Amino acid sequence: MQSANYFNFNVKVLGMGEEWKGGDVGRSIGGGQKVRLLKEAMESLADQEDLVVLFVDSYDLIFAGGPEEILRKFQKTNHKLVFAAEGIIWPDSRLAEKYPSVRSGKRFLNSGGIIGYAPYIQKIVNQWDLHDNDDDQLFYTKIYVDPLQRERLNMTLDHKCEIFQNLNGAVDEVLLKFGTERVRVRNTVYNSLPAVIHGNVNTKIYFNYLANYIPNVWNYERGCTICDQDMVDLSQLKEFPQVTVGVFIEQPTPFLPEFLERFLSLDYPKDKLNVFIHNNEVYHEKHIQKFWEENKDVFRSFKVVGPEENLTQGEARNMGMDVCRKDLSCDYYFSIDADVMLTNRQTLKLLIEQNRKIIGPLVTRHGKLWSNFWGALSLDGYYARSEDYIDIVQGKRVGVWNIPFMAHIYLIKGQTLRNELKERNAFVLERLDPDMAMCRNARDLGVFMYVTNRHEFGRLISTANYNTSHYNNDLWQIFENPLVSDNTICDRVFSVYKVYVTKTQKLSFVICNEVEC
Repeated sequence: MQSANYFNFNVKVLGMGEEWKGGDVGRSIGGGQKVRLLKEAMESLADQEDLVVLFVDSYDLIFAGGPEEILRKFQKTNHKLVFAAEGIIWPDSRLAEKYPSVRSGKRFLNSGGIIGYAPYIQKIVNQWDLHDNDDDQLFYTKIYVDPLQRERLNMTLDHKCEIFQNLNGAVDEVLLKFGTERVRVRNTVYNSLPAVIHGNVNTKIYFNYLANYIPNVWNYERGCTICDQDMVDLSQLKEFPQVTVGVFIEQPTPFLPEFLERFLSLDYPKDKLNVFIHNNEVYHEKHIQKFWEENKDVFRSFKVVGPEENLTQGEARNMGMDVCRKDLSCDYYFSIDADVMLTNRQTLKLLIEQNRKIIGPLVTRHGKLWSNFWGALSLDGYYARSEDYIDIVQGKRVGVWNIPFMAHIYLIKGQTLRNELKERNAFVLERLDPDMAMCRNARDLGVFMYVTNRHEFGRLISTANYNTSHYNNDLWQIFENPLVSDNTICDRVFSVYKVYVTKTQKLSFVICNEVEC
């Protein structure tokens, strides 16, 4: 709808508020309900011979061109009825031999895009007498492969993707084309600029990547054009939203006292924070105990689950999320791992203001491209680098980005937990680690996840080589995590200096580092 409104399309949504009975079209045949809805809608339009109707899918489609462009391209075909085309036949491959051969272009019909004169669309959908869970694409295909029907209805396919671009089997064919005001998708095989982009079948992740730009979401001249839309103005609220904060310490982590101090210094009313801490490390019990004793009465509530509970990461994260899910007064769930060193005291407010169901702040490791999000996924569901990943991490492209995976720190709306993510076992799925399980559950449910780099939020610290056998373990992290905080390093050096002069009255201690104390 955002892209449709940009081009001033006159949109009528068929079936809005009606129960879906068309089957699970993402996994099997179905979709016949769409034909029935179109058939009903065309009854009042069938006599308008000069009316051109465009019928498209909804939740996996965006517009890259406007009505005038689409109308011009349609009229250029010299046909009364045009369907989208793709290179993969579905759902009955046995019909492939009945398709007319094409010298160049995609051969098979896709029912996600139809354009034609109203009387001709009415003629084709008027033949529908099947059930809602029968397959719409099979219905149209059988009509198209019948030479007599094809001629009678004067129908063809958009073989070279002039109007419709189906991404299934064609991801490698398309590239983003940045213009001064708009961003287009260019089909490099046919050198066409499709006006309707359809993320059908298993291309949703790449489709969401394209939707971060098309048609005017982000470009080089203006940056992010929609980042300020639908934002929450906290200053206009009578009181701040209530937030449950889940803090997770799953392995020995350097600078944990500093992490806790930074968490405490967040600029947010403490009486609106319910704190849940899961500590899986005996080594850190002294840090958590000290923090609890000093701040147990600061927050609205404070609960600590220690290593004696012997919880897995997935179980602990499910427990923390469930604290918010069961509390109807919980407006947001804020999850943060102990390896996130926040430097922006406004982080929680900034995330709430952005008004997304799931959103995280961009945090990276110093001097590396390692961050808390993935811009793409490989075929087996693991990390793949998106074309824009480096530019986002380095701040060359600034905005709010729809992504397939995030970890370490994120904010989720409480109503999202109680509706779309109501299943308690979000972090346990097959053999996936907890973060991957949660993100896959969100993707499967169609809940978008976003990361924002509109502000500087902080850094990720490395825990891989943290050794807890030294006298002052964090000092040994100067080279592993060089810029956790200038003051942190200086304070650590000064504390060691005081210890040495007290015990030996002399000091021989040199640190070669970027930080000067």
